[in-house]
Amino acid sequence: MTTSVIQTGFLPGAAQRVHARAGVGVWLVVLSAMFNLIMCFINTHGWLRVNATQLAVIELLIMMVGMLAVRRAVNARVVIITALVIGYMVGAKLINPGLSFKFVHDLAIIWIFFELGKMGGMEQAQIALRYMVFLILACALVEFLFPVQYGQQFNIWQYYVQKGGLSADTVNYSNTTSFVSGSRSGSNARTYFPSIFGGRRIASIFLEPVSIGNVAGIIFCWCLATSRNYKNEREIGLYLAVAAFIVLGDSRFATMFCLVVTLVRFSPFRESAIITFLMPFFVMIALTLMGSLHEIPGWLPRITHDDFSGRLLFSGQLLDYWGLSHWFALSPSPVYTADTGYAYVSNSVGLIFASVLWFLFSFSRSHSNAQRLMRTCLAVYFVTSLSIGAGIFTIKTASLLWFLYGATASEMENRRVKN
Repeated sequence: MTTSVIQTGFLPGAAQRVHARAGVGVWLVVLSAMFNLIMCFINTHGWLRVNATQLAVIELLIMMVGMLAVRRAVNARVVIITALVIGYMVGAKLINPGLSFKFVHDLAIIWIFFELGKMGGMEQAQIALRYMVFLILACALVEFLFPVQYGQQFNIWQYYVQKGGLSADTVNYSNTTSFVSGSRSGSNARTYFPSIFGGRRIASIFLEPVSIGNVAGIIFCWCLATSRNYKNEREIGLYLAVAAFIVLGDSRFATMFCLVVTLVRFSPFRESAIITFLMPFFVMIALTLMGSLHEIPGWLPRITHDDFSGRLLFSGQLLDYWGLSHWFALSPSPVYTADTGYAYVSNSVGLIFASVLWFLFSFSRSHSNAQRLMRTCLAVYFVTSLSIGAGIFTIKTASLLWFLYGATASEMENRRVKN
């Protein structure tokens, strides 16, 4: 009865408003993924000269709408955690004036979209996935079939230069309008179907190929956590979409991640909160040890090979190079940290507070098997992704990730599992 009432729209005023707020989450997830493509189109046609400030304003507007929708979810725990994190960062900034408060923005994205997903439930999550998969595949098809025309409409290289993502003096070796990682050549040729794609990597709505691989990993986590061997619950279409995204973006990271997370999903530790909590510390120790074995005295760590192994080595060398003050965000890192996630987190909020936040995630109350499995799968995603970058915090993929995880924690999902 309730479902039919919702579908027909004959709801009491309060219930109608709740249902409307739940639907807002889907559109915010889609807009978070799409707004860079839209702004790139506008910039390419000269209607507006896009810069980083304008994009930051758009992100804040998305977050404000989301915050308005979930404002009633604010409780004492949220206020206390926020106050403690900001308080520590303010204190650290008195010692380390170069400290950025961007991490507060990253945490806000996490909480807002988690609550939006929790409010929307599994039904809204499935709707968001259908929209996202359709948009990604449709845009990817146009990009693949009409590369010249696509480049004329979306000058991605110029867009990233103007918003500060690329230096103006960066050499465009591919001589295209794609992002710097939009093609592979020579010894770093494509892994999947080079005879069909040549050296091109398809980025679709995300503009850079790494993001389509990250979304493949996120959706794969959802499939592993929620799919069941029952009619209409096998998620075959989503599994196929994941494979398509990996091939389109030629994502070696997503390939490796899917293999690793599958092993974890079917291991005895798949629902262990303790293992989830310990994972990043094991990886950080391993990276630091690797970095110590490749020390070069008097040499600042830098990326010598911009591939998976090169970024792993850079992460390890930077963590090994650091002193205690860098680990606790009390002094600025001598090297840019956005290309190594563990360094970014530790140098933004400090290792202690980062550990506390990870503890809260690892031991968060789970009311369903899907939520526990999703938490473990996402933990593997975080642990592996942070080894080579800080891309897990970008709103264009983080919005979908936390929306899906929130959906597994929704009361509607808990009732479905119990029934």
